[in-house]
Amino acid sequence: MITFICLSLLSWFNGGTIMSQPTTAVSLRITEEDLALLDAQVGLKGSRNRSDVVRMAIQEYLHNQPLLQDMNTVRIPLGRHDQLQLGKLYELLGVTPEMAAQEGIKLYIAKTTASLAPINNTLDAVLEASRAATIRRNEYQE
Repeated sequence: MITFICLSLLSWFNGGTIMSQPTTAVSLRITEEDLALLDAQVGLKGSRNRSDVVRMAIQEYLHNQPLLQDMNTVRIPLGRHDQLQLGKLYELLGVTPEMAAQEGIKLYIAKTTASLAPINNTLDAVLEASRAATIRRNEYQE
């Protein structure tokens, strides 16, 4: 079953601050399951009603879009402890969660590729030995 909701966007919710701006009413069709999930978010993070929840979701979606078309984004759920630690890093060093995540990805890639280097070197050596042991035929050489 589909539920029809008419959202009257009378105020703009942005990062915990309500800002009055001209808005437009928008109609939206969602399933009962999505409506229940939407209703569960009312009262969290400063939302007072369904419209606030939808506005926050739209803003989050739009602000998390990649800057360039060829870029991609990753969403990382953070627990309370991680949020507190990232908050401290931001206060002390100005490191945003995005900067920390980017650094973590770079370190992971460097660590993983370093651990794969011996395997790649072994495979390269075996491949080279196999190529050297292969008897070359005149018709395949230029």
